Amino acid sequence: MTVEMKLSADRRLEWAAGKVAEDKMAWMYGPYFAAMGPVMAEHGNETAAGFVVVDASGTGVKPASGVFSSWPSAEAHAGFHTDPRFLEVVEERDASFEMFTGGHFVDAHDEVLVLNTDHDYALVIAATQSLPQPPIIDLKVSDDNKRTNHQGKSLALYPWTDAAEELRVAPGDGAEVYRIRFNPAAR
Repeated sequence: MTVEMKLSADRRLEWAAGKVAEDKMAWMYGPYFAAMGPVMAEHGNETAAGFVVVDASGTGVKPASGVFSSWPSAEAHAGFHTDPRFLEVVEERDASFEMFTGGHFVDAHDEVLVLNTDHDYALVIAATQSLPQPPIIDLKVSDDNKRTNHQGKSLALYPWTDAAEELRVAPGDGAEVYRIRFNPAAR
């Protein structure tokens, strides 16, 4: 099976990843998304593609899932985060995560990627890409990125290989490597 991920030069592509605590999953994937999904849409959010995180570099709690979201602008993203309806639930939302990272914007171009849901991919955030094969996409971290830990880096997507596993185990130079599998149910 495949999923299509639409990139657009006139929108901001955000990636986020996290792990919801087991006892909070029913709330997060029930009432929270039922209420906040329409609010995000009012602010122009569109889900580009969701994914499962199979493994990740680093120590500590690793994310279990993630998403690429498309926003009209960084300001629209900020508008959602200051919307009174979101502010009513943000504390409970944040407490539901064992770990969460979001608000990471990359500059996109017009392209539709067709991604196989039966194969794993390497999502690499690094200053220099060090895998031997060319990436499927290589997107520069946006200048209006609200997170500063990725400035000067890019986000690249590759098919998963032995070289990707070696990089995940020993990423070096502040690289982050995620082994992901796209999820057709995450729309």
